[in-house]
Amino acid sequence: MGAYMVTGDARYLARSRDLRHVLNGEWITHILVALNAGPLHYNELHAAIQEMTTFDPWTGLVRKIQSRALGRTLRRMETAGLVDRVEERTFPRSVVYSLTPAGADLLVRARPLIDWAEENLDLIERLQKAPDDGDQPQDDEDQPD
Repeated sequence: MGAYMVTGDARYLARSRDLRHVLNGEWITHILVALNAGPLHYNELHAAIQEMTTFDPWTGLVRKIQSRALGRTLRRMETAGLVDRVEERTFPRSVVYSLTPAGADLLVRARPLIDWAEENLDLIERLQKAPDDGDQPQDDEDQPD
């Protein structure tokens, strides 16, 4: 790890922040995984995401993607250069989405993080069960002097 990160390395921290913003969105990873199998028409993509949606232990909900949320997320991913959108000249209108090389590369490079999560499921499950203290103000005792 030493060659990749020095404590306080500003570039590492900046790219980490950038990556959080690129991946920020409930459905981005679903879309990347669905399109990894190949190009899909909008309705096929919507159905594929619905099929892979399961119970989320972080929220305690089973969420299904709404068409509006899918469209908004796809536009954002297209702007970011993660997906390509091709409008076919048919009637009715048909749109096909596919991963760009950057989107496919992102999935490949995410694999080590997924492997880490698999190897540390006990840590993740413990965090999922812990009360969410994100909205609680921190005590002064917890702050460094």
